[in-house]
Amino acid sequence: MTKKTWKKFTQSHGFRRVKLKLKQFIGKEPKLTIDINLPTLNYSGWVVVPEVIHENDIVYSLGVGDYIAFELDIIERKKVQIFAFDPTPYSVQWINKQALPSTFHFFPWAAAGKDGTFFLYPRIKRRSKRSEVMYTFHKQEERRKDGVSVDALTIESMAKKLGHQKIDILKIDIEGAEYEVLDSMLSSALRPKLLLVEFHHRFKGIGKEKTIKAIDSLREEGYLKANISVTGREICFVNKSAIK
Repeated sequence: MTKKTWKKFTQSHGFRRVKLKLKQFIGKEPKLTIDINLPTLNYSGWVVVPEVIHENDIVYSLGVGDYIAFELDIIERKKVQIFAFDPTPYSVQWINKQALPSTFHFFPWAAAGKDGTFFLYPRIKRRSKRSEVMYTFHKQEERRKDGVSVDALTIESMAKKLGHQKIDILKIDIEGAEYEVLDSMLSSALRPKLLLVEFHHRFKGIGKEKTIKAIDSLREEGYLKANISVTGREICFVNKSAIK
C-alpha cells in the first residue's frame, strides 16, 4: 500500500469509526449517543439542523483560523449574518486578504471564560512542528515562552460590545478553551438555538471527563445532541426550545 493510499484509507469514515470504537473501548474517548433524530446536513465539514436556521440569524464563529468554508457556505445557503472571531496574527492577516461578503464580520478577539488579557501558545503538531494557525490557552510543553498576548472576552461581553440581544447559532473551535467558554455562556442569559462544538479532551491535561461534564451541563439547559462526528469530538446540539 502506497503512502498516499494509506493516508486516504485512514481518512475514510469506516476507518475513523473503528478507531473511535477502539479508543472508547480503552477509555480514551467518551461513549456518546445522539439524543434526538432530526434532519441534518453537512455544511462544509460541520453538521447542522437546517430547519432551525433562518435568514439574518446571528452566527458567532469562534476560532476561524484560515478556513472559513463553513461560514461562507451557511451565508450562501441561509443568508445569515456571520460574526467571526480569531486573535491569532496569522488568522488576522489572512482574513484581511480575503474578498468577503458584507454579511461576514470579523473581530480579532479571543473567546474565554472571563474578560482579560491572556497568553496563547502555538499548537505543537506532529514531529514537534510549531503551528502558525492553531493556538491554545493550554501549554503543551513546560517552560514554553513562545506565543502571543491577546484580548479575550466572554460570549456575553462580545454580544454586549456588538449590540446583540441574542445569538442564534454558536460554533466553537478554540483548541481547548471551549469548556470555560461554555460554562460562562451557561451562566449568562444567552441560549443559542444551535451549538456546534469541537471538544479537545485529547489534549494533555484535559481528559474526557471534562467533555462529559460539559455535555451534562448543556443537557440541563435543554441542549440535545443531534449529531456526533465520526471522530466523536464534533457535536451538533440543538436547544429544545427551537424544535417545533
